[in-house]
Amino acid sequence: MKSEIKYILYSIVGVLCLLTGCASRGAGPQGGPLDSIPPQVLASVPEDGATGVQSQEIQIRFNEYVKLDRPTEQVLVSPPGQAQPVVKAVGKKVSVTLSDSLMPNTTYTIYFGNAIQDNNEKNAVSNYTLSFSTGDKIDSCSLSGEVVFAETLKAAGGVIVGIHPVETEDSVVYKKPFLRIARTDSTGHFDIRHIAEGTYRVYALSDSNRNYTYERNEPVAFMDQPVEVSDSGLILRLFNCLIPKDTTAVDTIPQDSVKTDSVKIESPKIDSTATASLKVIVSPAETNLFVQLLNGKDVPVATEAISKTGDVQFERLKGDTYMLRLFVDFNGDSVWTTGDYLHHRQPEPMYYFPKRLKIRDNWDYEETFRWQDESGRPQK
Repeated sequence: MKSEIKYILYSIVGVLCLLTGCASRGAGPQGGPLDSIPPQVLASVPEDGATGVQSQEIQIRFNEYVKLDRPTEQVLVSPPGQAQPVVKAVGKKVSVTLSDSLMPNTTYTIYFGNAIQDNNEKNAVSNYTLSFSTGDKIDSCSLSGEVVFAETLKAAGGVIVGIHPVETEDSVVYKKPFLRIARTDSTGHFDIRHIAEGTYRVYALSDSNRNYTYERNEPVAFMDQPVEVSDSGLILRLFNCLIPKDTTAVDTIPQDSVKTDSVKIESPKIDSTATASLKVIVSPAETNLFVQLLNGKDVPVATEAISKTGDVQFERLKGDTYMLRLFVDFNGDSVWTTGDYLHHRQPEPMYYFPKRLKIRDNWDYEETFRWQDESGRPQK
C-alpha cells in the first residue's frame, strides 16, 4: 500500500515539473536563429528614377517594421536645401519631407546611409538611395574618389564632398551651398551621383553645422583643377587653414594676413642604451625631402633631412614597431606645412612607406623608400 502511494506521489510530482518548467533550463529548443536579413523595399512614392515629380513628401514602404538610427546625421539630400529634411519612421514606412520647394528640371538624390534598420535586430538597409527628377529626365553622370587627412593619409569618414559649376568664382564656396553633394563612408570613399554633364570644381568639407558652405577654421580640401564627369579615383587631402577670428568678410582679407598652421617636430628623446639603427635610402633623392620615424601611436619620434648621399640615418633606436613617412618641404621651413584655400595652395605632400618596421634591439636595418611609388598608409 505504501509503495503504491509513493508511486502515485512521484507521478504527480513529475507531471507538475513538466507543467511548471522544473526541467533543466538549458535543455530543449531555445528558439530559431537570429534574423540577419535587412528590411526590403516593397514600394516608394515617387518610384526610384521617377520623372515629373512635384511632391515634397517621399514615402517608402518596407516588408517589416523599421526604425531610424541618427537620421539627422545620416540622411542627406542632394542638392541640399536651406533647411534639413524631416525624416520619420512609422510602422513599416519611412517618410521624408523636404523643407524647401523643389527646383524645376532638377534631379534629386536622397542618401540614407545606414539610417533605416529593422525594429528588432537593427539590421540596416546599407547605403540605400532614392532618386527622382522634377523634369523629364534623370541626370546620370557621377564623380567618385576618396578623401584623406593631408598629414596622416587616414581615411576622412563622414565628410561632405560637393561640386560647383566650373564658371563660378573661388569665393562661391563661402557664399552658396553646393550644387550636388555626397558624404564619405568610413573608408573615405565618396560617390556623387546623378550629375548633369559638364565640368565642375570639387571640394570636401568637415561641415559640422551642415550649411554646405565653407566657413573659417573648417577643415577643407579642393581639387587644383576642374574635373569632368564621370571622373573617378579623385583624391582630396583634407587640411585645416587657420584664419584670424576677427575676419568678417572673406573677399576683403589681405593676402598677407592669412596664417596657416605647421606641424613642428620636437627633438627625439632616444634611449642611450639602445643600439638598433635604421638606414633609409630615399629614391629618387631630392634636396627638399624630410623623413619621419613614427611610433606605434602614429606620433613622430624623429625627423631627419635627406643627406647629400640621398639617405637618412636613425640611430640608438629602441626595439619596437615603427612607420616611416616623407614630406616634400616646398617652402623650405623644415616642417610640414598645411594648405591655404585663399592662396589656392595645397598642403605639402606626404608619403608613407608601404610596411611597418619591426625593429629589434642591437640590430641594424636598411630600407629603400621609393616614395613616388607609394600611396596610402601601410596596412595593419
